[in-house]
Amino acid sequence: MKRDILKLMIFVCSAILLGSCATTSISIQMLVPADISVPQHIQKVAIANRSLPAKEDKAKNIIEGLLTGESIYADREGSENCGLGLVNQLNSGPRFSASYLSGSDLRGTGTREFPYPLDWTSVDDLCRAVNAQALIVLETFDSDNSIRKYTKVTKEKVENQEVNVTTYYEDLTINVNAGWRIYDNVNQRIIDEKSFMDTKVFTGKGQTQNKAEDNLPNKRNAINQAGAFAGAMFGKRISPNWIRTSRKYYKGKEEDFKKAKKYVEMNEWDEAIDIWKPMTQNPDKKIGGRACYNMAVACEMKGDFDIATEWIKKAYLNFNMKDAKKYLIILERRERDQQRLDEQLGN
Repeated sequence: MKRDILKLMIFVCSAILLGSCATTSISIQMLVPADISVPQHIQKVAIANRSLPAKEDKAKNIIEGLLTGESIYADREGSENCGLGLVNQLNSGPRFSASYLSGSDLRGTGTREFPYPLDWTSVDDLCRAVNAQALIVLETFDSDNSIRKYTKVTKEKVENQEVNVTTYYEDLTINVNAGWRIYDNVNQRIIDEKSFMDTKVFTGKGQTQNKAEDNLPNKRNAINQAGAFAGAMFGKRISPNWIRTSRKYYKGKEEDFKKAKKYVEMNEWDEAIDIWKPMTQNPDKKIGGRACYNMAVACEMKGDFDIATEWIKKAYLNFNMKDAKKYLIILERRERDQQRLDEQLGN
């Protein structure tokens, strides 16, 4: 059962040639654990936005928007996109099912200061609306922006002459401060309460500074995109998510290495192992060490972390492969991450 899950979490996407003629690389998609572990009884979550100010604070927010140059309701739209960004991220992962409560009219401080927690009657009503065990509330939302203008000079050939060409750039940086609470409706307790700052940078370029500015999104759209990004980032903090990474392995000049490489490209690790394993006994230390290293990669791909660690230790201790020490650290972290994943996914 565990191995079947691991096969879903890791699969070979492509083979990419590295700079060294002795190695090649596989691109893999890997499931990593969340930073925050949410209790297993929570499977369905409701998402609500409470970051909007109370009616008496609306005038203050309008004045703030005018002073900062932001659209008057930019943060209102940005906060809605933040909640939707969280929903999309959670629903794309294996841990939660999430629903956005668009009709709820919850009001907070309209600032970075957390409001008082919601009462449990309100939490229960909101959870029951979508049959959720927990309520995740965007309690605060605030954005600020800054502009950076600069140029880069490159040399280009014009009519067989090398000339300096100036390109104008303009960076629009949006910082989003989002504060979240997770209400466990089953046990009626708040299991997490934190604020996070996430940054998204937009770059425009052109032959003039005005062209560079024209190629930027307007601030309102940029805040919407940054809000969705901040919501997705919080989703990654509370739910296991897929990342793309790579692993190198040795291809060698020997025919057996070349044959095994073809099996790797077809994601047929057992067949590659059948070739590499006898090679680990080769009297040529270079061949033996590389075969041990490849055995460790194959075992990691199959989810056998203990065996992978044994092989990489042989590559390091018996064959003095310097790269093996770095890979050993990666494998030890993977094994720890797998334990956390099993807990978070209830395996």
